Amino acid sequence: MPQKLNLAVTLARLLSISFILPGIPAFAEPPVVEEVLGVLGMGKKQIAELAQGKRVVYALSERSADELAVGIAWLLPVPLAKVAGHLRLEYPDSLDVDVTAHGMLTEHGGVDSLAPFVLSKEETQALLDAEPGDEFNLSAHEIDSFKTLKQTPHKVIGDAVAQRYREILFQRFATYRRGGTNTIAPYAREQGLDSKPSMELRQAANASAILARYFPALHKTWLDYPKALPPEADEAFPWVEKNVESRSTAILRHRVNIDWNGGVLVLTREFYASHSYNSSQWITGCLPYHDGTVVFQQVRSYTDQVAGIASDIKHLIGRKLLKDKMLKSFERLCGVLGQCH
Repeated sequence: MPQKLNLAVTLARLLSISFILPGIPAFAEPPVVEEVLGVLGMGKKQIAELAQGKRVVYALSERSADELAVGIAWLLPVPLAKVAGHLRLEYPDSLDVDVTAHGMLTEHGGVDSLAPFVLSKEETQALLDAEPGDEFNLSAHEIDSFKTLKQTPHKVIGDAVAQRYREILFQRFATYRRGGTNTIAPYAREQGLDSKPSMELRQAANASAILARYFPALHKTWLDYPKALPPEADEAFPWVEKNVESRSTAILRHRVNIDWNGGVLVLTREFYASHSYNSSQWITGCLPYHDGTVVFQQVRSYTDQVAGIASDIKHLIGRKLLKDKMLKSFERLCGVLGQCH
């Protein structure tokens, strides 16, 4: 009996040491990177190519006619801490391209937080004449609110339209912040058909195998937002103005960062874009791998432009455009890090 007691005491002491030694978890081990890449959807051949330093672009399953989904991974000869530090930056975002203005949305900042956003004369007139369709992503109520401005004096109508649009953008942020994806207003289309980014973004969240496998608590709150995020997660609500299809585009985002074994996982939900596509979700992360850092990203983007007649051909073209954009973003990250080539 004393021997059994001594053994129990010894085991208890060993377990207590495992709890208090810094950096050594008692039960969890860092994930094997090859396992992570497999969960992301990469095959053995692609993982081998990645280990040789090749950029790997791979297909993801698409669950609706308006979805485009692409994954990319790249092994960089850069320390993990440096890469993770850049990925954590809210702005300037190292993976963002073609940005002409940006800022941060907060509820107390109000509409003024969007003051740098401007509209061209062409966009201003188009908003005054907006109708249900795919030229703008606006609800029926938002379209009607621009029609009421048509009698505004010519000298100030441009400012009035821009201010109304900023109000719409801020209202969409505030509504999402209070109610999550379920409260995103649909976009009015022709023939009474609406596009529903609320459904698209829930579909994207449900499709994330990496969240379900490695971050189940975050996955649940990502689906059920605005329920509280895990305490170790940080969130922000950036907005950007970008050139998309040669037009100025306002994009509202929800970003969440969470540490991952010295690296970082970044979730980005674009819950509003003013035209060209409806919504998107990015999952970006980095982990240590082969004396460097593997950076990966999955993008699920939703656009009415790839649905309907000749959908298969439209998807091929759309995926190529999305892939090229992602590669351009990774090249920018590489340039920011300064040690990739």
